[in-house]
Amino acid sequence: MTVITLQDLERYATKRAVQATLRRVKISEEGTYEDFVGQLYDDIDQLIYRMQSGPELRQTDSEDRLSAEVLGGLSIFGYDAVADGKTGGHVDLSVKMGEFSWIGEAKKDGNFHEGFLQLTTRYVPASGNFAHNQGGLIFYLIATPDARGKLGKWRDELTSKGLACVDCTRNSLAFYSDHKIESSGTDFKVRTMGIALYHKPKDKSARNSAAKKAAKKAAAGK
Repeated sequence: MTVITLQDLERYATKRAVQATLRRVKISEEGTYEDFVGQLYDDIDQLIYRMQSGPELRQTDSEDRLSAEVLGGLSIFGYDAVADGKTGGHVDLSVKMGEFSWIGEAKKDGNFHEGFLQLTTRYVPASGNFAHNQGGLIFYLIATPDARGKLGKWRDELTSKGLACVDCTRNSLAFYSDHKIESSGTDFKVRTMGIALYHKPKDKSARNSAAKKAAKKAAAGK
């Protein structure tokens, strides 16, 4: 195994990946909950962008498979990230670092309202500490075009119920909303994130490919 020296740290300290690693270590030892959530959302966004860069590879993926990709990436970054953590039920994403925790619920192509209810009325912060007052909703939009428009309609629904919503400045397919945990009456902030995975190309190559698949399917049916 390669030994990292102080000289190595000085040489690579300005690299983005090294900076992020050092921030995570510092947060786990002496950071605040806000530091933890801020870094977590930076890391989740990087995973989202990676997924969105290859939508054609994820057209048949299940909700669990897509969540496993997010959790696997977070684990590589050094988080304790698992599915089905026992937090008032079987939550899709349970993420911890040091003493801090965060939970998230994921849905594929719809069920926005159900995911919202599960997160805000069933699940509680994974540590049991209500000061850990942030969580997330992740929507994998594979069969759904216009991810921004879909999220906008969901945001309008929340706003119509008197819930305050605020733009996310780091991810154009994300926004924040403020709620109360029903059991405790404490405040809880939700970051809603859409992952745009719709893939229906209409160029000549795509049309030829679709025609070949249709002909092959027709021949197999004879």
